[in-house]
Amino acid sequence: MLKTARITFRPITAADFDFLFTHLSDEEQTRYLPLGEPYPKNKVKAYLSNRLSHWQQHGFGTFILSLVETGKTIGYCGLEHVLDSDFIDIRYGLTRHTWGQGLAVEAASTCVAYGFDTLQLTEIYGAAVPENKASIAILTKLGMTSAPHFDVYGEAVAGFSIKREDYLKIRPS
Repeated sequence: MLKTARITFRPITAADFDFLFTHLSDEEQTRYLPLGEPYPKNKVKAYLSNRLSHWQQHGFGTFILSLVETGKTIGYCGLEHVLDSDFIDIRYGLTRHTWGQGLAVEAASTCVAYGFDTLQLTEIYGAAVPENKASIAILTKLGMTSAPHFDVYGEAVAGFSIKREDYLKIRPS
């Protein structure tokens, strides 16, 4: 479906449970996620179930990311409705060994382009806890700016967004 020079994207499936369990049970990789700590097996099952349901209901959602060169799974990235609202949120998480290589920005910008160019979305949101400087930097590189009206996650996170017309002004050729 989606692909960059370094990353292949495919819709998440039930077979991705083992990867998600390994990823979401890592203390460092879950530090800034909603639980703020490693996910127990039942929470990973619920997380996966929610991702699968989103694809079934909306025809889009979270992708599993793999390296083109090796085929190794390195994370997830996608667009989803937030808590049955009209807000479409970008979400991403990469394995620790891939951090600092620009892969998160590459994956997220590909998903933003997909959201605006293919899904014809009018606005895409992002959220990060203020301490997660890396995620805030990614959202900023996507062209997102502060969106105080995007407070569906509560006060613990900073909301960001980019409108389609603003994306079209900065879209890579």
